[in-house]
Amino acid sequence: MEQDKVRRPVRLADFLVIGAGFLHNLTTALDVMTEEIMQLAIYNANRETELNNVWNQFSSDLEKLS
Repeated sequence: MEQDKVRRPVRLADFLVIGAGFLHNLTTALDVMTEEIMQLAIYNANRETELNNVWNQFSSDLEKLS
């Protein structure tokens, strides 16, 4: 008797679920990408600060030698 059942047809709601899942995945991907870009920007800012500190120390050392 189980074999006599016909599956339900594809409905508009099925396509809406697929679309909502796609939009969810897209926004999640954009969130991850912006978070990675923010981490890269923080890394670069910290690197620039450290580099400027090294140059300041270097110029201070050169002034002491003069």
